[in-house]
Amino acid sequence: MSKVALTASSKYAFSVSSFSLSGASVDSDSEDDSSWLAEADIRPEIWQEQNGRWAAPQHYTCSYMAMFPPQLPHYFIMRFTESDDIVLDPFSGRGTTPVQAMSQSRFGIGNDLNDLAYVLTRGKIANPSLEKVTSRLDELERGFVREDWLRVKPIPLNIRMIFHPETQKHLMYLRRELEWKENDVDAFLAMVLMGAMHGASPGFLSLSMPNTFSMGWRYVKNYIRKHNLKRPNRDVFEVLRGRCERFLKLGQLPGGGLAIHGDVRNLGVSGEIEPGSVKMLFSSPPYLKVIKYGLYNWIRLWWLLGDYKEIDEKLDDAHTITPYLEFMREVMETTLPLLDPKKGLACWVIGDVKGVNLADEVWKSVGSKIEVKDCNGKLSRYRLLGIVEDKIQDVEKVTRIWNSEVDKSGKATPTDRILMICHENSNPTSLIPNEKIDWNPMMD
Repeated sequence: MSKVALTASSKYAFSVSSFSLSGASVDSDSEDDSSWLAEADIRPEIWQEQNGRWAAPQHYTCSYMAMFPPQLPHYFIMRFTESDDIVLDPFSGRGTTPVQAMSQSRFGIGNDLNDLAYVLTRGKIANPSLEKVTSRLDELERGFVREDWLRVKPIPLNIRMIFHPETQKHLMYLRRELEWKENDVDAFLAMVLMGAMHGASPGFLSLSMPNTFSMGWRYVKNYIRKHNLKRPNRDVFEVLRGRCERFLKLGQLPGGGLAIHGDVRNLGVSGEIEPGSVKMLFSSPPYLKVIKYGLYNWIRLWWLLGDYKEIDEKLDDAHTITPYLEFMREVMETTLPLLDPKKGLACWVIGDVKGVNLADEVWKSVGSKIEVKDCNGKLSRYRLLGIVEDKIQDVEKVTRIWNSEVDKSGKATPTDRILMICHENSNPTSLIPNEKIDWNPMMD
């Protein structure tokens, strides 16, 4: 079998786990609360020093683009929340914030409109035991009758060229049998399957290709032909069993959680989160014109939905700055009343765009002008605690993978900033000093 892997330029690394932050400092053009910042003593270098494989294994079940490392929310959750506090991420992605909250015995809530993101968050938050997962896998394997799947139609050509015919039979069977919307164990298995769909080692189901994102099917077709790549015969049950054992090797997450599938602007009226109950909001809103989550995940979305196009149409986050700011206004008007008005803290991780300090612009144009009813029914405003700057090395950003040195159109966001705001009468308290942060991956 050919050992040639389907890759982009070798100049850029595909590993999301290598993502790191450096050169951070507190920086803002807006007036912040200098006394609060001085007392909080936020030191980005502390979370930067932790390696990429520091956290609970559940974080690494599936690669996902434009995500922050678990060390980042861990730092803030440890310092500004307590056990059983509610931590919310209204743009949960692969569930980093709610999973990290659960790892620290908090209650993590993740919301996302993206179907794939919801499946990843839902599966992790389901939090089943290895015993139940193994039992369900055994049941599914016993129920698979190969003769019933000798003809697996219809499967698109672009999918057939990636997976071995025997692997296709398993995938179609699991597509029919896994009740991931209703069953927690099935939700976990579907999430693990998404991470196993494509990659470059025997732990993945496809011919050798990147696992972070799906390359265009025409590119894949030509690359297969050029390098004579062969589809490996992978037993899906065997692959899933090995991955589940690895991801659950430390046991279940000690905290609880909730996954929500919907538009963030409906969170305030959905009734699933009680106003004033959230101690911390920690999230990264969609970046401007950076990621096509549907297109770059078309293989995984074939299994979930049959097609990827509706995802990009639904998300529609390729905005210029003016509609983006209007979007953030709607987001903040919906989510900020969910915060505890006395101790709640909202942390928005926002990347610079073309040299624009977008976090500062969000505060000046949106956050400083928000006036909404809080959980007590009082018309309230919000105040700026500070903006923390994170310098990010270009080579560490996944979005640079497919760009050449000549074409800089997709150059990665060079700087992320953490915009920290709270209710006008709130006083979020740093509960522990920096030196007492526990960096154990899971704490009960």
